[in-house]
Amino acid sequence: MDFRKFLLIYGVIILSLIFSGCTYTKNEKGAEGGKGKLVAASETTGVPSTVATRDYILKDSSNSVLSPEKIGSLDNHILELARNEIFARHGYVFKRKDLQDYFAAKPWYHADSTYKEHLNPTEKQNVALLHEYEAKYAAYKLEPAHIDDVHLRGYTGDSGFKQKKMKVDLNGDGSEEEIQLIPPETELGAFKLKVKDITMEVGSELLPYLDIVDLDIDDQYFEIALQMDSQMDFLRSTSFYAYDGETLKQIGELPGFSAHSSMFDGHGRVVSAKESKDFQTWFRELVFHLDNEHALHEEHQDFYPMEPPTPLTIKKEITVKFHKDDTGETFSLKPDDNVKFLGDDKLGHIKFQTSTGKEVWYTMSDKDVDYSDFFDGLILYD
Repeated sequence: MDFRKFLLIYGVIILSLIFSGCTYTKNEKGAEGGKGKLVAASETTGVPSTVATRDYILKDSSNSVLSPEKIGSLDNHILELARNEIFARHGYVFKRKDLQDYFAAKPWYHADSTYKEHLNPTEKQNVALLHEYEAKYAAYKLEPAHIDDVHLRGYTGDSGFKQKKMKVDLNGDGSEEEIQLIPPETELGAFKLKVKDITMEVGSELLPYLDIVDLDIDDQYFEIALQMDSQMDFLRSTSFYAYDGETLKQIGELPGFSAHSSMFDGHGRVVSAKESKDFQTWFRELVFHLDNEHALHEEHQDFYPMEPPTPLTIKKEITVKFHKDDTGETFSLKPDDNVKFLGDDKLGHIKFQTSTGKEVWYTMSDKDVDYSDFFDGLILYD
């Protein structure tokens, strides 16, 4: 075979192998600012290793007047980014690192140090409205509802600005979806959630409004959050839903109220609280994360703190140790000794702080024990 022909064939084979392991994505800003780039595919799934992102929060906010129906149920993270997006279109140079990073990742953003914050009349009106709703959202707070346990939270303030019907781009494709929370038709009926032509029953004791949240600002999705209210704290829950352009699915049901922006960091981490009654009545703070399938899963923690710690007095002698897994030295706490309940590991190991400041572990019995016989001061509400 001619040597030059051999080199040509060999080169074609190598190139085909390289390109078979790559995926072309238009969402990435290329070296020239608009051509995209080659991204190596995952070896196990074939999915691009970069995640598709949303170009705009509100793509027409520079030339179309916003209304409460467009923004009334957007969470505080989204409202702030939408307001700053108006300035970013002009090249505003952000001082905050998080805003610098967020807008630097947008292919349309080009920093312009000469920009002097000039806005057209529509932009001024929209900035003012977004500011107004940021203030409304900030006044509708999720705060500790029990002086003995900050993890038990309830809402204070007026939720009247929240919407039951919205038009929002849920999946980041540039088109808005019509979203509606439909009240029950009868006293014992269920609410229905409708997105475009998809309708599903979602519960009977919901707070009567939509929350549109962005659990991860680095992906293309907004999520719908529906919070179930109840006079019994342990029955409260938050269900999150995602729409991908074709299907509407529940991506997680978390205990407690978790739709407020104070409960998630915008990078896939969501906090909630679940009641425990195995030692005293208290609420463990749980942490959930979005996975690669856009579903929320609980993260196991080595320790779940009680905040504030519960002050207790020993009524009957108990045996404790310095390390929960230590099979060696133990010692006793006597009646009238004072301790603080610091939390547990969800596996039956309780951490105390003694009156001298030492942290010790107490192992709960496998039997059904009334711990109020051993400790005075336990929280036993509900």
